[in-house]
Amino acid sequence: MHQRLAAAVLLIAGFAVVAPHGIVDEAGADAPAEVPPMASAVQPRFTQSWSQQITAGQAVSTSSPVLVDNGGDPFVVAAEVTGRLRAFDLDNGAPRSGWSSASTGFEPTRAPLSSDGSNVYVPVAQDGHTRYPRYLKFDAAGRRVWDSNPTTNLQGAGFMLSGMTLARVGGQWQGFAGSSSMQVHSVNAATGAQNWGFFNADSTMATPAVADLYGIGTPQVVFSSDTSASGVPGDRNGGILRVLTADGKQVCSATQFANGDTYRVSGYNNSTPAIAQVDGRPVIAFGSTGPVQFGGGANQVLGYDAACRPLWASPALAGHVDTAVSFADLTGGGRPSVLAVVGVADGGTTYPRVYALDPSTGAIQRDSGTSLRSYGALIAFTTGTSITTADVDGDGGQDLFVPARQGGLVVLDGSTFGVITTIPTDVVLQNTPIVTATPTGVRVTVAGYNGLGSRVSSYVSNTGSLGQRGWHHFGSNPQLTGVLGSVSGPQRDLLEGQTLAGGGSLAHAGATLVMQTDGNLVARAPGGAVRWASGTNVPGSRMVLGVDGDIEIWSPGNVRLWRSGVGLGGVERLVLDADGSFRVVSGYWGPGRQLSQYTTIWVSNGAQPIVDGLWYGQVLPAGRALFSADRSHELLMQTDGNLVLYRRRDSRVVWTSGTLHPSGRAELAMGQFGELVVRVPGGPMLRDFGTGFKGADRLTVRNDGRLTVTSPYGPTLWESAPRVK
Repeated sequence: MHQRLAAAVLLIAGFAVVAPHGIVDEAGADAPAEVPPMASAVQPRFTQSWSQQITAGQAVSTSSPVLVDNGGDPFVVAAEVTGRLRAFDLDNGAPRSGWSSASTGFEPTRAPLSSDGSNVYVPVAQDGHTRYPRYLKFDAAGRRVWDSNPTTNLQGAGFMLSGMTLARVGGQWQGFAGSSSMQVHSVNAATGAQNWGFFNADSTMATPAVADLYGIGTPQVVFSSDTSASGVPGDRNGGILRVLTADGKQVCSATQFANGDTYRVSGYNNSTPAIAQVDGRPVIAFGSTGPVQFGGGANQVLGYDAACRPLWASPALAGHVDTAVSFADLTGGGRPSVLAVVGVADGGTTYPRVYALDPSTGAIQRDSGTSLRSYGALIAFTTGTSITTADVDGDGGQDLFVPARQGGLVVLDGSTFGVITTIPTDVVLQNTPIVTATPTGVRVTVAGYNGLGSRVSSYVSNTGSLGQRGWHHFGSNPQLTGVLGSVSGPQRDLLEGQTLAGGGSLAHAGATLVMQTDGNLVARAPGGAVRWASGTNVPGSRMVLGVDGDIEIWSPGNVRLWRSGVGLGGVERLVLDADGSFRVVSGYWGPGRQLSQYTTIWVSNGAQPIVDGLWYGQVLPAGRALFSADRSHELLMQTDGNLVLYRRRDSRVVWTSGTLHPSGRAELAMGQFGELVVRVPGGPMLRDFGTGFKGADRLTVRNDGRLTVTSPYGPTLWESAPRVK
């Protein structure tokens, strides 16, 4: 790698951005006493390396700058609000050739930029309520590569606030971005075409995070969003956390209702999630601003596990947690803390208040209190802002770069929150700085604005390094934001497609599920009593949870030794319970398309559950069947493409779809808009039952030998007619 990037590669933008919210008064515990500036053997200081103007009279607001590796010849790109893009050499600020006329075409640019190392991606506009938005891609020479939706033209304020996070999936680059059009989108980075769109409950202004939460070698997409009361009974303002697979299937979700069903008061989630591994498990952390987007609220940081189960909620902080939280090891001990900054109103100005939270409990470890009051000004801490870190003073712990008043980016000691130094920026910041390594210290590059217009400026320190387990580790890599590499365990859950090799295990509350090296899969209660065993005995065997949730045990020679024989297309997960039993659940959409619900399709102990229908997002694959609640009827998706309802006592055909296809892959699907169809994945639609966009949410196999598609809001939408008595 080029010498200029020898110690680390950057901070690439990956944050949500939103127009400034109102600031609430200070809340919570009494503020700690003023912390004095820190004394150091070598006093760190930053000097300006270069500064360049983008456009006179125009602002850079919430659109974060991005650094492009460019094969070891790095440069930084920033955008001002009217759409002009400019690129400058990272080391000396020289304008890069080809970018002098680069522009989005006067589309407003307020979302973070991102890069795959060679190209720059710019979200610029939404297109209607649920349509595919407009994204642009520029190559390293500033040439436009593609425009995802050129028919959109929103010259004006614009509302595209979510950045695009990038990941390699199946060897191909994909982008993941939210929008205010109520969808999260997967973008083919080579062409700009939409891979999939996930219909969300409301605007998604936070940039998705991408991480391999389950250690299966492919990333999952994690995002938080708003939900607004729509007039439907029981629908309330609040916020939603979701985890999706890279191909757009929802693994899990969690809703924070405004009435405090989950926490005392919580709601709008405009804060980009951050992810780290803590105590052997992934922790997803993000801010919740309150039940009313511009009003008061609990101002909490929330922590969840990889199955969207709540782990903790912080105490109420002193202001809205609009900003993206971050993780960093503040002491050098190897354990990260959760970092959040809020703006505190102080007369006619606002000053930053910084918190460090315990990643296991959410308890406040450190609080800057009123110590940064003298750094207040007319500033706003938007969701385009996050705390960046590096080891500036060389003590092994991460130090904090905190945006404050114009002319002062404050650097705090991670151990004490004392002020180490300030960086004399000449601009107002509403986004996150880029931090990179230099031969003698670190470089901080910022984009902002002052009375003359928009500027990009870079500063270098006389000491320090990026250090260990800081922002460059947890947030700088949009290809795998958060949990880097494999996830250690044992965990409680196994996601579809995962394997337990010989010696592998799950654990929860003292219970274990172990794929023993002798080939036997054994579940034990706390204390060691065996609750279930597969009875297989070929050493070196492995357990696989298939994409349809079917549990299989395979020998080293790829002979299948045992299978559960039950599967359902959706997003399947194996869950270990505290008593040592385990189950396979299939996720689907619940009422209102807001919450992920679960059907238990197999259990290790007790009577096997009866799966008598499909909900939103579920699929009945070829060769699989549904049963009526009394088991008198079976609906089989045959491998010849025909969907057939049988009466079990005499194997008589009650009803058939009349569809045929030789592929052996035809499936019955209940789509997210209620459409019941027989289709071939990637191929033709064999039959559409006409239930889409009518409020349908459930297909049921009834005891009387009929199939029905129903809605919670009205009458039966479709019903089969039985062919036999």
